[in-house]
Amino acid sequence: MRILFLMLAAFTCSDEPAFELRGYYITFMRTPTLDLAAWKQTIDCVRADGGNTLLLWMGGAFPSKKFPITWKYNSDHLNVQKNFAGKLIDYAHGQKVKVLLAFTPFAYDGVNQYPLEHPELKATPTNFWGMHSWGYNLCPAKQESQRFMLEYAREMVFDFYPNADGVMIESSDYAICHCGDCKEKYFENEFRFVKRFSEEFWKRKPDAMIAVYPHYFSGRKVPGFNVHAAKQVFDPRWTLFFTPHSAHVDTELLKQARNSIYFDDSTTLRTPEKIRRAAQQTKKAGVNGWVPALEAFTYLAEHAEGGEAHLKGKRLKPFGFEWLPDGAMPFNELLVRVNRIAYREFSRNPELSEADFKKVLAKELLNDPNAVDDLLFLQESWVLDRSWFSASPLTRPQTLTEEQKQRYRERVERLREIERRYRNTEPKLHQIAECIVKKW
Repeated sequence: MRILFLMLAAFTCSDEPAFELRGYYITFMRTPTLDLAAWKQTIDCVRADGGNTLLLWMGGAFPSKKFPITWKYNSDHLNVQKNFAGKLIDYAHGQKVKVLLAFTPFAYDGVNQYPLEHPELKATPTNFWGMHSWGYNLCPAKQESQRFMLEYAREMVFDFYPNADGVMIESSDYAICHCGDCKEKYFENEFRFVKRFSEEFWKRKPDAMIAVYPHYFSGRKVPGFNVHAAKQVFDPRWTLFFTPHSAHVDTELLKQARNSIYFDDSTTLRTPEKIRRAAQQTKKAGVNGWVPALEAFTYLAEHAEGGEAHLKGKRLKPFGFEWLPDGAMPFNELLVRVNRIAYREFSRNPELSEADFKKVLAKELLNDPNAVDDLLFLQESWVLDRSWFSASPLTRPQTLTEEQKQRYRERVERLREIERRYRNTEPKLHQIAECIVKKW
Protein backbone atom coordinates (compact mmCIF):
# COMPACT_ATOMS: atom_id res chain seq x y z
CA MET A 1 0.00 0.00 0.00
CA ARG A 2 2.82 2.45 0.89
CA ILE A 3 4.54 1.76 -2.44
CA LEU A 4 1.28 2.43 -4.29
CA PHE A 5 0.82 5.70 -2.38
CA LEU A 6 4.32 6.87 -3.28
CA MET A 7 3.75 6.00 -6.92
CA LEU A 8 0.52 7.97 -6.97
CA ALA A 9 2.20 10.93 -5.27
CA ALA A 10 4.99 10.90 -7.85
CA PHE A 11 2.41 10.81 -10.61
CA THR A 12 0.24 13.66 -9.31
CA CYS A 13 2.99 16.03 -8.13
CA SER A 14 4.95 17.96 -10.73
CA ASP A 15 7.51 20.72 -10.93
CA GLU A 16 5.74 22.01 -14.04
CA PRO A 17 4.02 25.42 -13.66
CA ALA A 18 0.26 25.42 -13.29
CA PHE A 19 -0.11 27.44 -16.51
CA GLU A 20 1.48 26.90 -19.90
CA LEU A 21 1.33 30.60 -20.85
CA ARG A 22 2.67 32.93 -18.17
CA GLY A 23 3.72 36.55 -18.08
CA TYR A 24 2.31 40.05 -17.91
CA TYR A 25 0.05 42.45 -19.78
CA ILE A 26 1.93 45.75 -19.89
CA THR A 27 0.63 49.06 -21.23
CA PHE A 28 3.70 50.11 -23.19
CA MET A 29 1.83 53.08 -24.71
CA ARG A 30 1.13 54.68 -21.32
CA THR A 31 4.73 54.54 -20.12
CA PRO A 32 6.41 57.09 -22.42
CA THR A 33 9.44 57.83 -20.24
CA LEU A 34 11.11 54.40 -20.28
CA ASP A 35 13.98 53.89 -22.72
CA LEU A 36 15.17 50.67 -24.35
CA ALA A 37 17.46 49.80 -21.44
CA ALA A 38 14.57 50.09 -18.97
CA TRP A 39 12.33 47.96 -21.17
CA LYS A 40 15.02 45.30 -21.44
CA GLN A 41 15.07 45.20 -17.64
CA THR A 42 11.31 44.73 -17.80
CA ILE A 43 11.80 41.68 -20.02
CA ASP A 44 14.28 40.39 -17.43
CA CYS A 45 11.53 40.73 -14.81
CA VAL A 46 9.09 38.73 -16.94
CA ARG A 47 11.65 35.97 -17.36
CA ALA A 48 12.69 36.02 -13.67
CA ASP A 49 9.04 35.50 -12.73
CA GLY A 50 8.78 32.38 -14.87
CA GLY A 51 7.11 34.19 -17.74
CA ASN A 52 7.22 33.19 -21.38
CA THR A 53 4.61 35.59 -22.76
CA LEU A 54 4.40 39.39 -22.84
CA LEU A 55 1.31 41.26 -23.98
CA LEU A 56 2.79 44.60 -25.03
CA TRP A 57 0.11 47.23 -25.71
CA MET A 58 1.45 48.98 -28.81
CA GLY A 59 -1.48 51.03 -30.14
CA GLY A 60 -0.59 54.74 -30.05
CA ALA A 61 3.06 54.04 -29.19
CA PHE A 62 4.77 53.55 -32.56
CA PRO A 63 5.53 56.29 -35.12
CA SER A 64 2.98 55.36 -37.78
CA LYS A 65 3.84 56.94 -41.11
CA LYS A 66 0.38 56.46 -42.57
CA PHE A 67 -1.55 57.83 -39.60
CA PRO A 68 0.56 60.29 -37.54
CA ILE A 69 -2.59 61.43 -35.74
CA THR A 70 -2.46 58.10 -33.86
CA TRP A 71 0.72 59.12 -31.98
CA LYS A 72 0.54 62.92 -31.97
CA TYR A 73 -0.90 62.89 -28.44
CA ASN A 74 1.99 60.60 -27.41
CA SER A 75 4.82 62.45 -29.16
CA ASP A 76 7.01 62.41 -26.04
CA HIS A 77 6.97 58.59 -25.97
CA LEU A 78 10.54 57.42 -26.39
CA ASN A 79 9.52 54.65 -28.77
CA VAL A 80 7.67 57.17 -30.93
CA GLN A 81 10.88 59.20 -31.01
CA LYS A 82 13.42 56.37 -31.39
CA ASN A 83 11.41 53.31 -32.51
CA PHE A 84 13.32 50.72 -30.48
CA ALA A 85 10.46 48.23 -29.96
CA GLY A 86 11.79 45.92 -32.68
CA LYS A 87 15.07 45.62 -30.78
CA LEU A 88 13.09 45.00 -27.60
CA ILE A 89 11.21 42.12 -29.22
CA ASP A 90 14.53 40.61 -30.37
CA TYR A 91 15.83 40.91 -26.81
CA ALA A 92 12.71 39.21 -25.48
CA HIS A 93 13.26 36.32 -27.87
CA GLY A 94 16.78 35.97 -26.50
CA GLN A 95 15.19 35.58 -23.07
CA LYS A 96 12.69 33.02 -24.41
CA VAL A 97 9.76 35.40 -24.05
CA LYS A 98 7.19 35.68 -26.84
CA VAL A 99 5.73 39.12 -27.52
CA LEU A 100 2.15 39.78 -28.60
CA LEU A 101 1.37 43.35 -29.67
CA ALA A 102 -1.94 44.59 -28.29
CA PHE A 103 -4.45 47.08 -29.68
CA THR A 104 -8.20 47.62 -29.67
CA PRO A 105 -10.15 47.64 -32.94
CA PHE A 106 -12.11 50.85 -33.45
CA ALA A 107 -11.29 52.22 -29.98
CA TYR A 108 -8.76 53.03 -27.27
CA ASP A 109 -5.22 54.34 -27.50
CA GLY A 110 -4.06 55.67 -30.83
CA VAL A 111 -7.06 54.34 -32.74
CA ASN A 112 -9.45 56.72 -30.98
CA GLN A 113 -7.47 59.69 -32.33
CA TYR A 114 -8.43 59.03 -35.95
CA PRO A 115 -11.99 60.43 -35.54
CA LEU A 116 -10.47 63.76 -34.48
CA GLU A 117 -9.55 64.16 -38.15
CA HIS A 118 -12.54 62.17 -39.45
CA PRO A 119 -15.54 63.04 -37.23
CA GLU A 120 -17.92 61.35 -39.67
CA LEU A 121 -16.57 58.01 -38.40
CA LYS A 122 -17.50 58.54 -34.75
CA ALA A 123 -19.47 55.82 -33.02
CA THR A 124 -22.94 56.43 -31.59
CA PRO A 125 -23.23 57.83 -28.97
CA THR A 126 -20.26 60.15 -29.52
CA ASN A 127 -18.54 59.97 -26.14
CA PHE A 128 -15.22 61.79 -25.68
CA TRP A 129 -13.27 59.55 -23.31
CA GLY A 130 -10.03 57.71 -22.77
CA MET A 131 -6.98 57.07 -20.60
CA HIS A 132 -4.13 59.28 -21.69
CA SER A 133 -5.40 58.96 -25.29
CA TRP A 134 -8.69 60.84 -25.18
CA GLY A 135 -10.80 60.58 -28.31
CA TYR A 136 -13.76 58.80 -29.87
CA ASN A 137 -14.66 55.23 -30.79
CA LEU A 138 -15.16 54.47 -34.48
CA CYS A 139 -18.22 52.91 -36.03
CA PRO A 140 -17.08 49.54 -37.47
CA ALA A 141 -20.04 49.45 -39.87
CA LYS A 142 -18.44 52.21 -41.94
CA GLN A 143 -16.14 51.05 -44.69
CA GLU A 144 -13.61 53.82 -44.02
CA SER A 145 -13.33 52.67 -40.38
CA GLN A 146 -12.59 49.13 -41.59
CA ARG A 147 -9.99 50.42 -44.10
CA PHE A 148 -8.23 52.51 -41.46
CA MET A 149 -8.21 49.71 -38.90
CA LEU A 150 -6.76 47.20 -41.35
CA GLU A 151 -4.06 49.57 -42.60
CA TYR A 152 -3.09 50.64 -39.09
CA ALA A 153 -2.81 47.03 -37.84
CA ARG A 154 -0.93 45.98 -40.96
CA GLU A 155 1.54 48.81 -40.56
CA MET A 156 2.12 47.97 -36.89
CA VAL A 157 2.69 44.27 -37.41
CA PHE A 158 3.90 43.84 -40.98
CA ASP A 159 5.92 47.03 -41.52
CA PHE A 160 7.19 48.06 -38.09
CA TYR A 161 7.41 44.88 -36.00
CA PRO A 162 7.31 41.76 -38.19
CA ASN A 163 9.38 39.97 -35.54
CA ALA A 164 6.44 40.02 -33.09
CA ASP A 165 5.03 36.58 -32.26
CA GLY A 166 1.42 37.63 -32.58
CA VAL A 167 -1.22 40.11 -31.49
CA MET A 168 -3.80 40.53 -28.79
CA ILE A 169 -6.93 42.12 -30.26
CA GLU A 170 -8.57 43.61 -27.18
CA SER A 171 -12.23 44.38 -27.68
CA SER A 172 -13.40 47.59 -26.01
CA ASP A 173 -14.69 47.22 -22.47
CA TYR A 174 -16.13 50.70 -22.01
CA ALA A 175 -18.13 51.60 -25.12
CA ILE A 176 -19.31 50.27 -28.47
CA CYS A 177 -21.29 51.75 -31.35
CA HIS A 178 -25.09 51.66 -31.13
CA CYS A 179 -25.91 53.24 -34.49
CA GLY A 180 -28.60 51.80 -36.75
CA ASP A 181 -26.05 49.68 -38.61
CA CYS A 182 -24.51 48.26 -35.42
CA LYS A 183 -26.81 47.72 -32.44
CA GLU A 184 -27.02 43.90 -32.11
CA LYS A 185 -24.65 43.55 -35.08
CA TYR A 186 -21.76 45.44 -33.49
CA PHE A 187 -19.59 42.40 -32.86
CA GLU A 188 -20.34 41.00 -36.30
CA ASN A 189 -19.05 44.28 -37.74
CA GLU A 190 -15.97 44.19 -35.50
CA PHE A 191 -15.38 40.56 -36.48
CA ARG A 192 -15.10 41.53 -40.15
CA PHE A 193 -11.82 43.24 -39.30
CA VAL A 194 -10.67 40.50 -36.88
CA LYS A 195 -11.21 37.71 -39.39
CA ARG A 196 -9.59 39.46 -42.33
CA PHE A 197 -6.56 40.62 -40.36
CA SER A 198 -6.14 37.17 -38.78
CA GLU A 199 -6.19 35.50 -42.19
CA GLU A 200 -3.59 37.92 -43.52
CA PHE A 201 -1.37 37.44 -40.46
CA TRP A 202 -1.57 33.63 -40.57
CA LYS A 203 -0.76 33.69 -44.27
CA ARG A 204 2.47 35.54 -43.50
CA LYS A 205 3.23 33.77 -40.23
CA PRO A 206 1.29 30.50 -39.85
CA ASP A 207 2.34 30.01 -36.23
CA ALA A 208 1.35 33.52 -35.09
CA MET A 209 -0.66 33.66 -31.88
CA ILE A 210 -3.76 35.83 -32.20
CA ALA A 211 -5.67 36.36 -28.95
CA VAL A 212 -9.30 37.43 -29.29
CA TYR A 213 -12.34 37.89 -27.08
CA PRO A 214 -15.23 35.39 -27.01
CA HIS A 215 -17.59 38.15 -28.21
CA TYR A 216 -17.44 36.96 -31.81
CA PHE A 217 -18.48 33.38 -31.13
CA SER A 218 -20.49 32.84 -27.94
CA GLY A 219 -23.81 34.50 -28.75
CA ARG A 220 -24.12 35.39 -25.08
CA LYS A 221 -24.92 38.74 -23.51
CA VAL A 222 -21.76 40.82 -23.47
CA PRO A 223 -20.94 42.13 -19.96
CA GLY A 224 -21.43 45.88 -19.70
CA PHE A 225 -23.33 46.25 -22.97
CA ASN A 226 -26.98 45.70 -23.76
CA VAL A 227 -26.19 43.53 -26.79
CA HIS A 228 -25.38 39.92 -27.55
CA ALA A 229 -22.14 38.51 -28.87
CA ALA A 230 -21.96 37.33 -32.46
CA LYS A 231 -22.11 33.61 -33.34
CA GLN A 232 -19.36 33.28 -35.90
CA VAL A 233 -17.37 30.12 -36.61
CA PHE A 234 -14.44 29.73 -34.22
CA ASP A 235 -11.06 28.84 -35.70
CA PRO A 236 -9.03 26.86 -33.11
CA ARG A 237 -5.91 28.77 -34.14
CA TRP A 238 -7.29 31.74 -32.23
CA THR A 239 -6.29 32.04 -28.59
CA LEU A 240 -9.25 32.97 -26.39
CA PHE A 241 -8.80 35.90 -24.03
CA PHE A 242 -10.95 36.23 -20.91
CA THR A 243 -11.32 38.89 -18.22
CA PRO A 244 -13.36 39.00 -15.00
CA HIS A 245 -15.12 42.24 -15.96
CA SER A 246 -15.81 42.15 -19.68
CA ALA A 247 -15.21 38.70 -21.17
CA HIS A 248 -16.23 35.84 -18.91
CA VAL A 249 -14.87 32.33 -19.37
CA ASP A 250 -16.93 30.29 -21.83
CA THR A 251 -16.46 26.58 -21.17
CA GLU A 252 -17.93 25.50 -24.52
CA LEU A 253 -15.53 27.70 -26.47
CA LEU A 254 -12.64 26.51 -24.31
CA LYS A 255 -13.18 22.98 -25.61
CA GLN A 256 -12.45 24.24 -29.13
CA ALA A 257 -9.39 26.38 -28.40
CA ARG A 258 -5.78 25.25 -28.39
CA ASN A 259 -4.80 28.10 -26.09
CA SER A 260 -6.56 30.48 -23.75
CA ILE A 261 -5.47 33.36 -21.54
CA TYR A 262 -7.05 34.80 -18.42
CA PHE A 263 -6.35 38.41 -17.48
CA ASP A 264 -6.99 40.20 -14.18
CA ASP A 265 -5.74 43.27 -12.30
CA SER A 266 -4.33 41.47 -9.25
CA THR A 267 -0.62 42.12 -9.77
CA THR A 268 -1.20 45.85 -10.31
CA LEU A 269 -3.94 46.76 -7.85
CA ARG A 270 -4.19 43.99 -5.26
CA THR A 271 -2.39 42.06 -2.55
CA PRO A 272 -0.60 38.69 -2.66
CA GLU A 273 -3.66 37.04 -1.15
CA LYS A 274 -5.79 38.34 -4.04
CA ILE A 275 -3.13 37.12 -6.47
CA ARG A 276 -3.34 33.64 -4.95
CA ARG A 277 -7.12 33.64 -5.29
CA ALA A 278 -6.81 34.78 -8.91
CA ALA A 279 -4.42 31.90 -9.60
CA GLN A 280 -6.81 29.41 -8.03
CA GLN A 281 -9.82 30.75 -9.92
CA THR A 282 -7.91 30.77 -13.20
CA LYS A 283 -6.76 27.20 -12.71
CA LYS A 284 -10.28 26.11 -11.80
CA ALA A 285 -11.63 27.77 -14.96
CA GLY A 286 -9.49 25.46 -17.07
CA VAL A 287 -7.57 28.03 -19.10
CA ASN A 288 -3.92 27.26 -19.86
CA GLY A 289 -2.62 30.83 -19.67
CA TRP A 290 -2.59 33.39 -16.88
CA VAL A 291 -1.28 36.82 -17.90
CA PRO A 292 -2.39 39.52 -15.44
CA ALA A 293 -1.80 43.25 -15.73
CA LEU A 294 1.44 44.85 -14.59
CA GLU A 295 0.68 48.44 -15.50
CA ALA A 296 2.77 51.47 -14.64
CA PHE A 297 1.68 54.85 -16.03
CA THR A 298 4.19 57.70 -16.54
CA TYR A 299 2.36 60.03 -18.91
CA LEU A 300 1.45 63.67 -18.40
CA ALA A 301 -2.22 63.71 -17.43
CA GLU A 302 -4.05 66.38 -19.38
CA HIS A 303 -7.38 65.25 -17.97
CA ALA A 304 -8.62 64.29 -14.51
CA GLU A 305 -7.88 60.62 -15.10
CA GLY A 306 -10.40 58.41 -13.37
CA GLY A 307 -12.04 61.56 -12.05
CA GLU A 308 -9.00 62.31 -9.86
CA ALA A 309 -8.72 66.07 -10.22
CA HIS A 310 -5.45 66.27 -8.27
CA LEU A 311 -3.69 64.46 -11.14
CA LYS A 312 -4.55 66.95 -13.87
CA GLY A 313 -1.48 68.62 -15.30
CA LYS A 314 0.93 66.26 -13.57
CA ARG A 315 3.13 63.46 -14.84
CA LEU A 316 1.91 60.23 -13.31
CA LYS A 317 4.25 58.26 -11.11
CA PRO A 318 4.23 54.49 -11.76
CA PHE A 319 2.18 52.74 -9.07
CA GLY A 320 2.14 56.11 -7.29
CA PHE A 321 5.84 55.79 -6.35
CA GLU A 322 6.50 59.49 -5.89
CA TRP A 323 10.18 58.98 -5.06
CA LEU A 324 10.98 57.62 -8.53
CA PRO A 325 12.65 60.02 -10.97
CA ASP A 326 11.22 60.22 -14.49
CA GLY A 327 12.54 57.39 -16.63
CA ALA A 328 13.30 55.06 -13.74
CA MET A 329 12.28 51.43 -14.26
CA PRO A 330 9.56 50.75 -11.65
CA PHE A 331 9.15 46.98 -11.74
CA ASN A 332 12.02 46.23 -9.37
CA GLU A 333 10.69 48.48 -6.61
CA LEU A 334 10.07 46.64 -3.33
CA LEU A 335 6.26 46.73 -3.33
CA VAL A 336 6.09 45.58 -6.95
CA ARG A 337 8.53 42.78 -6.21
CA VAL A 338 6.18 41.57 -3.48
CA ASN A 339 3.46 41.05 -6.08
CA ARG A 340 5.85 39.75 -8.71
CA ILE A 341 7.07 37.06 -6.34
CA ALA A 342 3.45 36.28 -5.49
CA TYR A 343 2.68 35.87 -9.19
CA ARG A 344 5.75 33.70 -9.74
CA GLU A 345 4.99 31.41 -6.82
CA PHE A 346 1.23 31.10 -7.28
CA SER A 347 1.50 30.59 -11.04
CA ARG A 348 3.72 27.63 -10.19
CA ASN A 349 1.50 26.38 -7.40
CA PRO A 350 -1.87 28.07 -6.77
CA GLU A 351 -2.26 26.04 -3.57
CA LEU A 352 0.99 27.25 -2.00
CA SER A 353 0.29 28.00 1.66
CA GLU A 354 0.50 31.48 3.12
CA ALA A 355 3.26 30.35 5.48
CA ASP A 356 5.39 28.96 2.66
CA PHE A 357 4.85 32.08 0.58
CA LYS A 358 6.00 34.25 3.48
CA LYS A 359 9.18 32.18 3.79
CA VAL A 360 10.00 32.79 0.14
CA LEU A 361 9.21 36.50 0.45
CA ALA A 362 11.35 36.95 3.56
CA LYS A 363 14.28 35.07 2.06
CA GLU A 364 14.33 37.13 -1.14
CA LEU A 365 13.46 40.62 0.11
CA LEU A 366 14.35 41.07 3.76
CA ASN A 367 17.33 41.18 6.07
CA ASP A 368 15.05 40.40 9.00
CA PRO A 369 12.68 37.49 8.25
CA ASN A 370 10.48 38.60 11.15
CA ALA A 371 9.62 41.73 9.17
CA VAL A 372 7.56 39.86 6.59
CA ASP A 373 4.18 40.65 8.18
CA ASP A 374 5.07 44.34 8.31
CA LEU A 375 6.14 44.23 4.66
CA LEU A 376 2.80 42.72 3.68
CA PHE A 377 0.96 45.30 5.77
CA LEU A 378 2.89 48.07 4.05
CA GLN A 379 2.10 46.67 0.60
CA GLU A 380 -1.56 46.30 1.55
CA SER A 381 -1.61 49.91 2.75
CA TRP A 382 -0.10 51.21 -0.49
CA VAL A 383 -2.75 49.51 -2.66
CA LEU A 384 -5.70 50.06 -0.29
CA ASP A 385 -8.48 51.74 -2.30
CA ARG A 386 -5.95 52.73 -4.97
CA SER A 387 -6.80 53.41 -8.61
CA TRP A 388 -5.02 52.69 -11.87
CA PHE A 389 -3.53 56.18 -11.69
CA SER A 390 -2.41 56.72 -8.12
CA ALA A 391 -1.57 55.02 -4.84
CA SER A 392 -3.93 54.63 -1.88
CA PRO A 393 -5.74 57.79 -0.75
CA LEU A 394 -3.96 57.42 2.60
CA THR A 395 -0.82 58.69 0.78
CA ARG A 396 -2.52 62.07 0.26
CA PRO A 397 -4.47 62.97 3.42
CA GLN A 398 -4.81 66.58 2.22
CA THR A 399 -7.46 65.37 -0.27
CA LEU A 400 -9.51 63.52 2.37
CA THR A 401 -12.45 64.62 4.49
CA GLU A 402 -12.23 64.20 8.26
CA GLU A 403 -14.52 61.21 8.03
CA GLN A 404 -12.25 59.60 5.42
CA LYS A 405 -9.15 60.34 7.48
CA GLN A 406 -10.69 58.59 10.46
CA ARG A 407 -10.96 55.36 8.44
CA TYR A 408 -7.19 55.33 7.97
CA ARG A 409 -5.89 56.60 11.33
CA GLU A 410 -5.38 53.21 12.98
CA ARG A 411 -3.48 52.01 9.92
CA VAL A 412 -1.31 55.12 9.95
CA GLU A 413 -0.33 54.46 13.57
CA ARG A 414 0.98 51.02 12.67
CA LEU A 415 2.85 52.56 9.74
CA ARG A 416 4.49 54.96 12.22
CA GLU A 417 5.70 51.94 14.19
CA ILE A 418 7.08 50.35 11.02
CA GLU A 419 8.86 53.57 10.10
CA ARG A 420 10.56 53.68 13.51
CA ARG A 421 11.26 49.96 13.79
CA TYR A 422 13.19 49.54 10.55
CA ARG A 423 15.21 52.76 10.30
CA ASN A 424 18.47 50.86 10.64
CA THR A 425 17.60 47.33 9.55
CA GLU A 426 15.22 47.53 6.56
CA PRO A 427 15.86 50.87 4.85
CA LYS A 428 13.33 50.37 2.07
CA LEU A 429 10.51 49.53 4.47
CA HIS A 430 11.48 52.58 6.47
CA GLN A 431 11.53 54.83 3.39
CA ILE A 432 8.09 53.82 2.14
CA ALA A 433 6.46 53.98 5.57
CA GLU A 434 8.06 57.38 6.14
CA CYS A 435 6.75 58.57 2.78
CA ILE A 436 3.23 58.00 4.07
CA VAL A 437 3.37 58.96 7.73
CA LYS A 438 5.22 62.25 7.28
CA LYS A 439 2.11 63.53 5.48
CA TRP A 440 -0.03 62.86 8.55
